[in-house]
Amino acid sequence: MQKISISITPELHSALIRASLDNGVSVSRIVDNYLKEHNVIRKYIEEIRAEPDVGVFAVNPKRVHTDSKKGLIASS
Repeated sequence: MQKISISITPELHSALIRASLDNGVSVSRIVDNYLKEHNVIRKYIEEIRAEPDVGVFAVNPKRVHTDSKKGLIASS
């Protein structure tokens, strides 16, 4: 988890506190859950999860060969 700071309107703050009390969870959890349920945020999360981590690639070992000038190469 990363901690961030945001500015919100008093009405939104009150609504978040009320939702927090009604659900018995922290305001942070309410914000996290509602953001994850938002269609745009959900789309971005799915895209991020689909991207490989930096430096991690899946290649068929049968298509990997060496080139004296370039090192390892994956052919298509």
